[in-house]
Amino acid sequence: MSFSLRNKLLGMAGASVFAMSIAAPAQAQDDAAAQAQPQRAGVEEIVVTATRSATNLQETPLAITAVTANALTDRAINNIQDVAAIVPNASFAAANASFGRAVQAYIRGIGQYDFNLAFEPGVAFYVDDQYYALLAGSTFDLLDLERVEVLRGPQGTVFGRNAIGGAVNLISKAPDATPSAYVEATVGSYNRTDLRAGFNVPLSENLFFRVSGVSKKRKGYQKLLDFRCDMVRQGTPGLAGRFPSLDPSDGFLSGASQTDCELGRYGGESVVALRGALRYAGTGIDLTLSADYTNDDSPAVANKQLRIVPSAATQALDAAVYQPLWGVSYDSRFLTNSPYTTYATYCDPIPAGTNIAGTYYNGGSDRGGQCFDRKAVIENYGFSGKAVVDLTQDLTLTVLGSYRNVFTTAINDTDGSPLSLQTTKSIITHEQWTVEPRLNYTSPLFDVTAGLFYYKGKGLTTSNVSIPFLNFQQNARISVDSEAKAAYAQAQVRPLDRLQLTAGLRYSEDTKDTLFNNGQGGIIRPVLVKDDRIDYRFGADYKLTDSMMVYGSIASGYRPGAFNPRPFQASQLVPVAAEEMVAYELGFKGDFFDRRLRLNVAGFYSDYSSRIVSQSGSECINNGTTGVCTLAGTQVDPAVTGGNELCRAYNPATDGAVNLAQGIGVACISKTNYVNSPGKVKGFEVELEARPVDGLTFNLAGGYTHFDAPELRNDPLVVNQTPVYVPQWTGSAGIQYEIPVEQLGGSITPRIDGFYQSKISFNSRSPIAQIPGRAVFNGRISYQNDAGDLTVAVGATNLFNKQYYYNIFDLVPFGQPTTEAQPGRPREWYLSVRKSF
Repeated sequence: MSFSLRNKLLGMAGASVFAMSIAAPAQAQDDAAAQAQPQRAGVEEIVVTATRSATNLQETPLAITAVTANALTDRAINNIQDVAAIVPNASFAAANASFGRAVQAYIRGIGQYDFNLAFEPGVAFYVDDQYYALLAGSTFDLLDLERVEVLRGPQGTVFGRNAIGGAVNLISKAPDATPSAYVEATVGSYNRTDLRAGFNVPLSENLFFRVSGVSKKRKGYQKLLDFRCDMVRQGTPGLAGRFPSLDPSDGFLSGASQTDCELGRYGGESVVALRGALRYAGTGIDLTLSADYTNDDSPAVANKQLRIVPSAATQALDAAVYQPLWGVSYDSRFLTNSPYTTYATYCDPIPAGTNIAGTYYNGGSDRGGQCFDRKAVIENYGFSGKAVVDLTQDLTLTVLGSYRNVFTTAINDTDGSPLSLQTTKSIITHEQWTVEPRLNYTSPLFDVTAGLFYYKGKGLTTSNVSIPFLNFQQNARISVDSEAKAAYAQAQVRPLDRLQLTAGLRYSEDTKDTLFNNGQGGIIRPVLVKDDRIDYRFGADYKLTDSMMVYGSIASGYRPGAFNPRPFQASQLVPVAAEEMVAYELGFKGDFFDRRLRLNVAGFYSDYSSRIVSQSGSECINNGTTGVCTLAGTQVDPAVTGGNELCRAYNPATDGAVNLAQGIGVACISKTNYVNSPGKVKGFEVELEARPVDGLTFNLAGGYTHFDAPELRNDPLVVNQTPVYVPQWTGSAGIQYEIPVEQLGGSITPRIDGFYQSKISFNSRSPIAQIPGRAVFNGRISYQNDAGDLTVAVGATNLFNKQYYYNIFDLVPFGQPTTEAQPGRPREWYLSVRKSF
């Protein structure tokens, strides 16, 4: 995207001094706030519970974006991944295909891209204040929400689980005393059929019940093509050699031209979810019990092979296996000409038990013939309880408790072909328990929040990695028992009129006890990671007027240590220390012109003294303990003598004789590695909402993040000097105008939204592992019938059909031949009808 277009999105409020800002379109309602109806003429008053007590957004000294369910609907946002598009300096991207249907969440440059249980999320997710530990399966369906609150920067002195990057709290609509119901149906592109419905009913004067459900169906936007059929269709049957067709009709084998070679689709949806809540609201007590269930049986995510770089290892497999069997080689013939097509079948066409001397196929029953079900499954259910008890007029006790169980699969046909050079499959089962008692005391002079938090998690990851060209097979079981204990307290003191001081402390103790078992690879050993930490927050805010506030804070944060969950040999199975950070923030919040304009601005600087960083490369096959090379071969390992972490070809003329101790003339293997490295992050954020005239609403959001780290500047192999998964610029803008139409008994509202993010790198050592900046637009026209509580809307996402990728996964720096990417969704139209009762 051009620099000028980025400036248009970030500068649409350039008519005033305050116009570098974003839309904080939100209304957070609790029972008390719901009684007050906002004035249509101005920006709505907003109440948030991010600080664990109900406060006006404009009087809360934190960088918070709160988004109502209506605002999400207006912008065609129906999953958590897209919420980040309207939050400055946030990126909730779809994970790489090998990680399944997960979200890689980053706020202010800090997050976590790996779904594995070895790591803790850098951004903490909560559903109704209940902590959600697992990144895998975190593509939450935004079901019957009241609002979403996104907090930027370290959180912990009032939150259950420490979060170094930020926190996201999804808040459902609570059962109440007003009977209501709704049903919503949506149809659209790719045979989309969504159905949402729910009702709220009072069972007695104090007892209320609410239930909601959703069913979503949509055909995938990427076609799986039969390779032979497609070669015949393109007039290049010779490229298919003797490779068999997977099309059961076999009608094209005669050489006749084909018009349809489709075998299936990737990137579709098949989701069913249900949630119910029972609430008792009596004198001095408010008790809510809830349960939810999600069954996501969707096809595998869309994934595209961008390039194929044959290596000596793949060419050897060609010569020994693919050429004798079918007369084909693994090369660019398996690249399709569209992001929305692939040849990836998730199948190995060579039957199990096949014995081809000197190759991966050694006659073993577990070598060859494996076909994965082409689905990325998530089954997720949980129970939770929340009790709020008024101990006195000023003192409230809140007790939270929850249980959650997650089953999820992740599969990837990494080579993007029907040959099966590399396939991976992971299955994660995870269950967790949380308990959190909390006290809130409120008085004119000071407020106090204090609580305890306990988390217990048990998880098992089973993975199958098959890489025939490296003669590598791994069937691993990783069992992880996690425990977290914490105590926290925060106080706000008002010693002077308009001045408030904040101080908070947190003590955290985390343990991760792991048993890694890869029997075939000979890696069977425990890994123990333990951390304890004291974190703090100090701040001050001052009300310049009744509608303007300035604030500043300093807060520390940490993320527990981890370990390398994907070792190719025992020497790579090592723990990595915890992350630590101190963040500084200055901000301004203000309403102007009788609340016709709202502007919130924040600047931040984060001293990221220790962060977990992945390093790709290769190393010699070694003894797993001292690191001494054990196998002669055709490579040199410079890391043995203090060089870089990437093996190179052995040249006897310049390298001398084979010397295993010095890494000369050795056999190498891919290497995954995690280290601690410092970093500095700084930037700013602006949020603006304006209603200059009745009916017209304008939103603008912008954020800038600058990340500096020594490994990006000092490593000679680095070609992308930007941190991975972090866009430097983010922006969004939206405008709508509500037009009263008396003849139709309601109004018509057209709306358009634009979302921008600058380029993102996914591997600092790969020039291709970077996606350029992009701007994507959504459009919508809705009709609201006031008397009938009926809404009809027609719209389109990715309005201008922008072709882009969510991510790029380049394995070439690991010594492998592939670079893959996950294509973003093309333009899709939809028609939605909602009836409320």
